[in-house]
Amino acid sequence: MRIATFVLTALIAASSALSGFAQEAPKKKLIELGWDIPTTEYIRKHWQEMEKNAPFDGIMYDLVATAPDGKRVASQELFTREPWKREWFKTCVDDLNACQFKRYRNNFIRMNFHPAPFDWADDGAWSNLCEKAAICAWVARETNGDLSFDFESYGAAMFRHDPSTGRSFEESAALARKRGAEMCAAIVKEYPDVVILCLWMNSINFGAGRSPNPDAVLAGASYGLLPSFINGLLDAAAPETVFVDGCENGYYMNGDAEYDRAALNMILATGPAVRLVAPENRKKYRAQTQVGFGYYLDMYSNPEGSNYYRGPEPGETRFDRFAANLRAAWNAADEYVWIYGEQKRWWAPENAASDDDWTSWEEALPGITDFLFELTDPEGANLAAKERTLNNPNRENLIKNGDFAKIAENGQPDGWGTWQIETHPTGKFTSKDGAALLKGMTNGCYIQSISVNPGERYFVMAKTAFEKNSRSQIRVRWQDANGRWVAEADDVMIVPDVNSAPDEDVEIFGVAVVPPSAYRLVVLLSASGDGKSDATFDDAQVYRVAPVKQ
Repeated sequence: MRIATFVLTALIAASSALSGFAQEAPKKKLIELGWDIPTTEYIRKHWQEMEKNAPFDGIMYDLVATAPDGKRVASQELFTREPWKREWFKTCVDDLNACQFKRYRNNFIRMNFHPAPFDWADDGAWSNLCEKAAICAWVARETNGDLSFDFESYGAAMFRHDPSTGRSFEESAALARKRGAEMCAAIVKEYPDVVILCLWMNSINFGAGRSPNPDAVLAGASYGLLPSFINGLLDAAAPETVFVDGCENGYYMNGDAEYDRAALNMILATGPAVRLVAPENRKKYRAQTQVGFGYYLDMYSNPEGSNYYRGPEPGETRFDRFAANLRAAWNAADEYVWIYGEQKRWWAPENAASDDDWTSWEEALPGITDFLFELTDPEGANLAAKERTLNNPNRENLIKNGDFAKIAENGQPDGWGTWQIETHPTGKFTSKDGAALLKGMTNGCYIQSISVNPGERYFVMAKTAFEKNSRSQIRVRWQDANGRWVAEADDVMIVPDVNSAPDEDVEIFGVAVVPPSAYRLVVLLSASGDGKSDATFDDAQVYRVAPVKQ
């Protein structure tokens, strides 16, 4: 018996459809960033534990080295006057290349644009910064990684125009563009096909982009010179270079509509982000810049009343809102979503005496590990759920007569309801060789429902076979306490692999999470076809499963 796993229907975000890319959409990736940001030394020691407990596609890390005088230098403190030497970072390259990553294959060096804001006219300072950026690019290239820019001004406002310099806004903007081009040129000389994931790009200046006179707004804005710097990056970018506007404002968005609208604002030719790009760079921007989103975990774990708090919608838990918004960001992004956390951790501090010394995100948001695993690797998550479920000696199959051994007087499997489309009722419900048979079905199903509660997780599985002109699937649907259909967008489709051969007995399985408004899980063992072909089901099983405990 060949195993076929749960297949998810691909959702194409509006941003991707409008970005003009003709090639196949890239696999989406979830990237971790937080106060638990690791060094390469930490990663080398703990990469297996990190991958096991934190189901991301990659991480942002601090590139840290030691100068000959013993002083620590780091990519998170890029803007210092001390020069770097490439050889100082050889151990960082060795650290990362010693890891045999299975999941973390999209890792980013975090480059902070602070603490010291250098004058845009300081040639020496910017030459030094460009050499440091080139070293970061070299490390990234040597380790199959990429770069992340954090433009946030944690101290002095680097990107705010300063009239005290005696320069006009236009003069400062021209200098910022020059420095952006110099930095990007240094990077692409080392690594032309680098991905530069910016925690934000022009998404921070949507207001200026909506103005009929953007420069008048930018002249007094905290990040008013950033669009000019970004234009410089675009000036020097290689054709292979990819930029990501990570839209940190995604922290505060709520619901699909807000994430979709932001994606359109970043990529539409008439959108506010594109209006801040120089006309000569707009074609390059739209071809080489992706929509991404930041996601702030603490919003969903902070106490009510906090400045950063996201509560549930009516009928939801806070975890429901967390999951719904993260999925909305995931669907709206082109490729990258980055998750940021502060008060909790994904992995232990270096010197923690025990697990009691720190709080994990799984403790703060029970179920988050499973949810992220299912989001980023649905096939792997289903295989893991199957292994956990079937190895549990206390499992209880909630489906009645799932082996179809009991046959009612009408010849149909006992305990199962039936339905077929009224306009073409060609089929017959019966049994064959100990399996439930849908004979000559145009569109019909066996039906059974079980009582559930919102937020619970269920593993669903059955064996199926179908003839040449028929297809079969499991569909999981939802009803409220009064038996009305609800949450149709959360229906789960569990189907045989597209390459499954007719008459081949295959096992199909998946995980279904009960949406907030649902109190009954309805299993539909469905078949459709030409009205002459048959399909069978056997060994139907549904188990309630607990979240993973690491």
